[in-house]
Amino acid sequence: MDFPAIYTAFVLLVGVALFASGRVRMDLVALGMLLALYLGGVLSAQETLQGFAAPATISLGGIYVLSGAMRRSGSMALIGRWLLGLGRRSARRLTASLLLATAGLSAFMPNLAVTIIMMPVGLRLSRAAKLRPSKLLLPLGLFASLGGYLTLLGTPPNLIISDLLAERTGSGLGLLEPTLVGLPILLLSLAWVLLAGQRMLPESGDFPMRSGPNLQQLEKTYRMDKAFYRLRVRSGSDLAGSRLGDLDLRNRWGVNVVGVASSGGAPYRPWPDMVLEVNDELIVQGKRADILQMATIHHLEPRGEVSLVELARLAPTELELAEVMVPPYSPLVGHTLAEIEFAESFGLNALALLRGEQASAKALMATPLQEGDRLLVEGSPKQLARLRRGRDLVVLSDLGVPLEDVITWRSAWMLGILAGMVFLSLSGLVTLPLAALIAAFVAVLVGATTPEQAYQDIDWMVIILVASLLPLGAALDHSGLTAIIARALASVLFGIPPALLLALVFFITALVTQVLANMVVALIMAPLAFDLAFAMNLRPEPFAMAVLLGVTTAFLTPLTDVINLLLRKPGGYAFRDYLILNLPVVLIVALAAIWLGPIIWPFY
Repeated sequence: MDFPAIYTAFVLLVGVALFASGRVRMDLVALGMLLALYLGGVLSAQETLQGFAAPATISLGGIYVLSGAMRRSGSMALIGRWLLGLGRRSARRLTASLLLATAGLSAFMPNLAVTIIMMPVGLRLSRAAKLRPSKLLLPLGLFASLGGYLTLLGTPPNLIISDLLAERTGSGLGLLEPTLVGLPILLLSLAWVLLAGQRMLPESGDFPMRSGPNLQQLEKTYRMDKAFYRLRVRSGSDLAGSRLGDLDLRNRWGVNVVGVASSGGAPYRPWPDMVLEVNDELIVQGKRADILQMATIHHLEPRGEVSLVELARLAPTELELAEVMVPPYSPLVGHTLAEIEFAESFGLNALALLRGEQASAKALMATPLQEGDRLLVEGSPKQLARLRRGRDLVVLSDLGVPLEDVITWRSAWMLGILAGMVFLSLSGLVTLPLAALIAAFVAVLVGATTPEQAYQDIDWMVIILVASLLPLGAALDHSGLTAIIARALASVLFGIPPALLLALVFFITALVTQVLANMVVALIMAPLAFDLAFAMNLRPEPFAMAVLLGVTTAFLTPLTDVINLLLRKPGGYAFRDYLILNLPVVLIVALAAIWLGPIIWPFY
């Protein structure tokens, strides 16, 4: 071994030791290794920086932005609704729907992000199917990992291995090429989980307590059922062109306007100087008879009831609901809402009052406030934030719906953008990195995410890690280190059947990935497997798939798999539960790598 090989081996061993220790951030270790290889003359300046412009790095950045946009747009809530409809409350159908949806999403999104997003959906489905969370959470995490086998975008190691293969042979893996082995693995694993694996999991894990009050219960408590209606301002209505404050609808009709929406838009908080226009929609509160009488006289079109839950979902960025209490020291005690000009002073709309067990929305503005009174109010997030800083009222709870649970037109759009990215890549019109960038850009254009949020969604540690590790393949090649090791192994393993050699590569990779991060294992094992294949006059593609499948088997234990660690506490799992469910799946993966892989990608 000459100096470059010895130096590269030293840098690699030090880096692996630091990775294994966990005492230094992985991205810092990778960046340090990269700079050490440059300073040692193993890599040129151009080779040192090539990882930051590599297809894998660019694709990952686009996928992170797309994942965040899908979460914020409500796409996951839309998928959850579909799953409930597909399962129809059958435990087996719900489980199958959840696991397949999780795997499908993780084929195009980071596995950890999919797990975090789908966990609330899984808990909701477990409640619907009357299953303990332990019966669903660990299978959910497993299929988030298995989904990484379906496409090149499934996990960062897939992209890394494809890039390394392209460097050695001039051609990497196609976007759906891993599907040829990934889909059989997925279907066999699903059969195992549904027929036996799920039954062997413990009856543990508690359903999470609801965060905040239940809006349906509050609707009953405040007697707000059938209290809100939609009205459209028709052409010819005398309200068109009028200032809202001049109409005095509360005093004339007992009707409270809680929101106004322009044609086709989301409602926002009304203010006195607002001028109504034809086709504006009013969200009003009051008695049904009073509202219908007002609609008839003022030529308004009734458009149905609005529940309190629907009101909370209408425009969460413009209007929020909150429950507030009048404390004993408040200067509001003894005064009516009309006297203190509540709407003008606080920028909020009072919807109902709860005093003891009695709730009322009638004569609300004329009722003197008492200590302990609770008010259901509506206003902009900014006004509610200002209320929290004051002492006149105490905010008991926010009743707004998280943005990711709100289904809008952008929810379906984001699913379409994801499908468009896949189509562009498969059609050959653009490369995968460009397709990912186009999808991320369109997500920002349609408002599913903002540029600021897009930058926040990118896991920069992973980006730096991948960009720093990718040139390691060139260093191993230039220094001749992997070729030396491969030749030594080839001389020892000469005459061994190719299938046995492939099994050896897979099981070594699967074993090492239980203690080292899968990206690091991919960077070390893939070049070694390729050189070993070349030394034995074999095609590298089956070995690429063996490494690709092996590095993702970290789900066998909770030692290095972040997903398994995340699920351990809410599912109440013991170490043996991971082995019981996942060991048969690892054997299925091994069968695919050793038997199916060479059928699809022959050795010769």
